[in-house]
Amino acid sequence: MANERLICGVVCGICWLLVVLFVLLLSIGTVEPIEYGILYNAVTKTVSADTVYPGGWYFIGPLNSFITFASTKQNIDFTDYDGAQSKPILVKDNDG
Repeated sequence: MANERLICGVVCGICWLLVVLFVLLLSIGTVEPIEYGILYNAVTKTVSADTVYPGGWYFIGPLNSFITFASTKQNIDFTDYDGAQSKPILVKDNDG
């Protein structure tokens, strides 16, 4: 009888440990090094713009995630000179 209670206690303890570990793993959010992130709550469907998170790992809770944005800016030039990335764009406005 005592042996069965001990086995039951150990099995229950392992199950609870696995549940806690699973929730902790779901609570970690990552932002890539070339991104910024803002916190999104899946329950309330709101975004918290109070803090902008740079790249890294964060403990954000199991019901939160990040909405990420690129932190780099790229310029593309459309000109006639030889070193240009692209040719000029031919466009028209209302006046022709």
